[in-house]
Amino acid sequence: MFYLQGAGVGSGIAIGTAYVIQQSVVGAAMRRVGKDQLAREIARLESALKSTSANLEKVRQEVPDNAPKEIAAFLDAHILMVNDPTLHEATAKIIQEDQFCAESALTMHRNQLAEVFENMEDEYLRSKQGDVDQVIQQIHHQLLIHESSDSIDSNDNLDGCILVAHDLTPADTVQFMKMKMSAFVTNLGSPISHVAILAGSLKMPAVVGLHGAVRHIAHGATIAVDADTGSVIVNPDAATLAKLAVRREEHARLQTELLALRDVEPLTLDGEQTSLLANVELPEDVEYAQQSGAMGVGLYRTEYLYMNRVHLPTEEEQFQAYVHVVKSLKRVTIRTLDLGADKQVDGGRKQGNVAINPALGLRAVRLCLRSLGTFRAQLRAIYRASAFGEVQCMIPMLSNLDELKQVMSVIDEVKRELDSEHVVYDPTVKIGGMIEVPAAAITADQFAEQLDFLSIGTNDLIQYTLAIDRVDDEVNYLYDPLHTSILRLVKNVIDAGSKHGKSVSLCGEMASDPKYTRLLLGLGLRVFSMDPGAIPQIKQVIRNSDVGRTGEYISEIMDCADASRRVRLLQRLNSDSVEAASVN
Repeated sequence: MFYLQGAGVGSGIAIGTAYVIQQSVVGAAMRRVGKDQLAREIARLESALKSTSANLEKVRQEVPDNAPKEIAAFLDAHILMVNDPTLHEATAKIIQEDQFCAESALTMHRNQLAEVFENMEDEYLRSKQGDVDQVIQQIHHQLLIHESSDSIDSNDNLDGCILVAHDLTPADTVQFMKMKMSAFVTNLGSPISHVAILAGSLKMPAVVGLHGAVRHIAHGATIAVDADTGSVIVNPDAATLAKLAVRREEHARLQTELLALRDVEPLTLDGEQTSLLANVELPEDVEYAQQSGAMGVGLYRTEYLYMNRVHLPTEEEQFQAYVHVVKSLKRVTIRTLDLGADKQVDGGRKQGNVAINPALGLRAVRLCLRSLGTFRAQLRAIYRASAFGEVQCMIPMLSNLDELKQVMSVIDEVKRELDSEHVVYDPTVKIGGMIEVPAAAITADQFAEQLDFLSIGTNDLIQYTLAIDRVDDEVNYLYDPLHTSILRLVKNVIDAGSKHGKSVSLCGEMASDPKYTRLLLGLGLRVFSMDPGAIPQIKQVIRNSDVGRTGEYISEIMDCADASRRVRLLQRLNSDSVEAASVN
């Protein structure tokens, strides 16, 4: 028995048999072959391409009706890539001229493509590198199967198994849903990457960011995945299994109790009313939000309609997606396109050197104002959807009022267009801004004066304020929501909203983490927007909190320069006793 440590996402514990797929394309070893083997290697390549194409076509035809619509689009794009004659011709040329085996030649071609993508100025096109890697991984997998006597039998009963992979592709996701696996483990990913979002949407435990440690997990081994601790236990002994079984039962009991709070008001012990909203990525997430007792959608991440596809979504396609959500929940805040940085196919990761820092480049509102045709189509879809329910429009990554003026000008033009076309919409749609850049948080009073509401995006606010890449495994240990600067910026935004009578919500991961709930209440926050699965637990914490008794702790935490002491103060704030005793 041994332990592997990563980042836990989702919740709960799963115990099952490891189902290992895929190896890293980037880390594949280079191997040459003799001239007499070149024809064989080209034949292996052709066979792997055909098998990959056939498998993708089969998966495409078997996409479940309840699967997110974007998965079909992802698969279509991958099918086009694997069937592209250039992929075969370029790889075969490397085999023939440089005498590399098929796997090595495929990796070399991938690296050539990566260099081209990384030098593209367009952020959207640059993000497509992730699709290439996922396709190459699948071809590599077919090459491995054809060579190995230990290939996986696709007819195996995989119910309850645990997926172990370098990363997850759209095809894996579809198979995952069909096979009814109980958890997954990946080399890549972070608690705020797209893999973590997948774990939340599938309501299962997962551990990501193992940094290659999955190579220590053998196919068929018994493993336990503990999302609460971020641990993967390989071949657990009987005593460990018994302890995990007790914790699983406790987790199931707690979930049942939390679901009983679905229709209960999120009211504090001293009568403070709060609102608990859901963050959603796909229209299919609406049912999950409803089951969790969400009072509306505080953040609809529309960029997931744009990614992993050959063509951008049409206005009509966006309109239909928005209407589906708006008709289901009484209040929906739609965030305009925020493509870039961590909103990429591969969760924000890049291989090799890049020309710019994408988190500081052309993304979010900057991209929208550069690509006005795309922006106008989205705004038209949002306003058209407003005829079917209460819709709010939120602009991401605002950093100065000039950007806001440009946005409002485009919105006015869109409204005039719709009026001239006699299209029905709500002319009073509220316009809000994401406060996630330190410049905006510092001048929040100016934004509160101009906007109808504010929403604090703590994920990016922490990243930009502390100068760390939140999806970079080497530095994300510095990602600290409890840092004094972060708390002061959050408080400044909340106070600015209060001063101008504007609603302020928080839609970053802090809202989903129960250890920060009382702290945020004490800072003055009353509107929380989070992953739907977190709503019942956050509601429970709120209903057991007395905001009036948090004041002394809040000021002491915010003024404390010692990080470890801030943690201890927070722990005391969250304990049953809130007596004003000093913390040593």
